[in-house]
Amino acid sequence: MSQFTVFKFCCCMLMFGVLSVPATRSLYAQAATTEAGVNPHLHISLQPYRTRIEIACDPESRLDEYERQQLLSRLHQIIERSVGEKWLLHAPGPPQAETTVGIFENHWLPLCTSTGLLRLQPDQILARYPQQPFEKLFLIVVEPAGIGYRISGREFDYYSQRLSSLSENITYEKQFLAETTFDLLRDLFSSVVSIETVEGEQVTVSEQASQFLTPDPGVATLEINSFLLPFFRYLNRDREVKNIQMIPWTYLSIQEMNRKHTTCSVTSGLRGILDGSRRRVEMLALAVQPRFQTTELSLIPRGTSTQTYAGMKVQLSPLNPQEVRQLQIEAKKESEETKKPLQEPDYVTGEFLTNRSGTIEIDVDPQQPLIWLYIRSGNALVANVPYLPGIDSQISIQIPDDRIRLSVEGELAVLNGELIEAVAELSMKMSHIRNWAKSEEWAKVETGIRELESELSPRKIFQDKLNVIRVSAVEAAQAQNNKTAQARIASLCRETENRIDRFLSPTGIIDFKTEIQDLKQLSDPNRNR
Repeated sequence: MSQFTVFKFCCCMLMFGVLSVPATRSLYAQAATTEAGVNPHLHISLQPYRTRIEIACDPESRLDEYERQQLLSRLHQIIERSVGEKWLLHAPGPPQAETTVGIFENHWLPLCTSTGLLRLQPDQILARYPQQPFEKLFLIVVEPAGIGYRISGREFDYYSQRLSSLSENITYEKQFLAETTFDLLRDLFSSVVSIETVEGEQVTVSEQASQFLTPDPGVATLEINSFLLPFFRYLNRDREVKNIQMIPWTYLSIQEMNRKHTTCSVTSGLRGILDGSRRRVEMLALAVQPRFQTTELSLIPRGTSTQTYAGMKVQLSPLNPQEVRQLQIEAKKESEETKKPLQEPDYVTGEFLTNRSGTIEIDVDPQQPLIWLYIRSGNALVANVPYLPGIDSQISIQIPDDRIRLSVEGELAVLNGELIEAVAELSMKMSHIRNWAKSEEWAKVETGIRELESELSPRKIFQDKLNVIRVSAVEAAQAQNNKTAQARIASLCRETENRIDRFLSPTGIIDFKTEIQDLKQLSDPNRNR
């Protein structure tokens, strides 16, 4: 075979090989994977966290170049000794290495203080690292604090594109800067899990890098009763992330776990949020833990309303709505059997009234970390959601506009007052007629009965007033597309309508006339002749 023939055959085979390679990932992703040594086809439990740590030192921190490099080197050694292979970290490199993992000195933060770190937004990080060659980015700031050092940090998670709240540690010894920084990293780190199966209120998840045992068992690992915050990652046809949606008022609590799979229970204020199959959607969850002593809860109106929810009742309970409903059914059944007054089950562990701004403060309870919030406007339950106090410093709940229902309650209260007066007046007239009948003043009796029959029907009057209240309120609720308000208005009006029918029924006048006729016959002296 000639050399030209061999050369031509090699070129053809090379072209065939290039064309046959599946282009499922971008060139950068392939390069980053090769560099990091992570096989994307491995199960998530076998994929270590590609981690990047950047440390910015305030010029006032009195750390020279040698001390800063020593900090980076010492921190890398501690991480290798404590975390091991679970975090993929290269040895400390040059500051310009922004496309790789490792520990680096940060030179791009405009303000190297905890205040500057607190002002940082996820968009700034996404703009700085458009390719995101990491799963975890830790931004650390070292600044002076009296005679010591304040070390502040935040974690940026690649999957959720979420910046954690600020955490701080203080040390008074320069030689312990690396150890204090590592303690901060351990506190900031939040595990990521992939939701694999969902069966009712039980889900099976797999934690990233869970099969890499850490030399220090208490570092970077999940535990029983830990909580996870689920979220969705929506992908396009090219498997690129289009949108990320955190699932509100939903938490996963770890019940059982092994090195590959973990079983969690679902607590959610939304029905079936994790059920069903979704195309091109990744279901993940991020570990969360209380970082604040209290959380400020604000009630805000849904839509464009400017209403402030002052004086609303917020009840705390460890029981979910199904458990509360079961207790109420049992209490009602016991009341019917024992003929005793109905007693409300004691399921409330705390109760607050919102201030003028519509806010309250909820303290963290280590004995009962996950609670249910029952929000009431008067006697009406307007919202019930689970919450984990302490994971946010401030949080808000959107409450439907309840002014229409409150207005209906006020108008119905007036109508019920008028109904009581009308019933009392009717009873007084009938009592007078009955007394006249007993005194055999039949002329007055006939006059009184004619007056009762000639008057407009009280029942018809009150029904017309009730219809005016109901129709105007339902139209206002429909204009807001507020179906909850429509249902509550219907229930309130139904109760008043039943009350009107019971106390102002036409059969009452008929029965009364029959009674008077019987009295007249009894008083007739010729009735036995």
